[in-house]
Amino acid sequence: MNLEKFSSVVRHVTHAMQHGRIGFSLQQINSIDDPGKVLYSECLGRLIEPDGTIRTSSEFIAFLEASGRAPAFDRHVIELASDWLARHPSDALGCNISAENIADKQSWALLYDLLHRHRAIAPRLVVEITESLPIAPLSAAADLLQSVRELGYKVAIDDFGTGCSTPETLLALRVDIVKIDGFFVQHRGDTAERFLRCMVGLASCAASTVVVEGIETYAQLEAAKAAGATHVQGFLLSEPTLPPVHYGWVNSAPHAVAAKWMM
Repeated sequence: MNLEKFSSVVRHVTHAMQHGRIGFSLQQINSIDDPGKVLYSECLGRLIEPDGTIRTSSEFIAFLEASGRAPAFDRHVIELASDWLARHPSDALGCNISAENIADKQSWALLYDLLHRHRAIAPRLVVEITESLPIAPLSAAADLLQSVRELGYKVAIDDFGTGCSTPETLLALRVDIVKIDGFFVQHRGDTAERFLRCMVGLASCAASTVVVEGIETYAQLEAAKAAGATHVQGFLLSEPTLPPVHYGWVNSAPHAVAAKWMM
């Protein structure tokens, strides 16, 4: 995709942020032994077009990452999540954070400042590190993420087993939760089940909470349970709405949102 396309997407999302049209829907992470017990709900980004059409974050986040604007979007969603948690004191949420937040010093400073300001809700917010881009260097990333944990937040590795996530990542980073990519439950058979068991076993070495994503059938739920996972996430137990459950801009006037976006 060319730079003109990147610029077009950035302008479009910036405009949506300025006008309170960025929000999120929720998908639960459920206990595998007691599916009615919710660990927390992940915020899934949504963009509302002026005509009411809803866009999921999967339709634009790759462009934001390629153009270096994903961290600003992440911060906006965290602001919204913090507002939601203030209004729902019994809830817990998880927000995706691009690895670019860790790689870039300015992005990290802005993110840490935001998390520090909202540290009152830290025990109820999980920071999910998405690794569509490499985390480097890992030693520095480990120190940064530990500082987030010291504020009281939990840290999760998202989509483990695909993209740029590796066993080296698990060895280097102290995390509370590892989420196994749904790819590993999409196949049936002895080989696929062994792969899933190995992935869950590896994740269990790094975190006591292991979530298998992409659960859409009871057979997949049973496979995740047999593999030793503690929690699951997927349409079988929690299908998020397309319209956002929460959206708008918080703690900023529209012009301030635009200024933050450009950082």
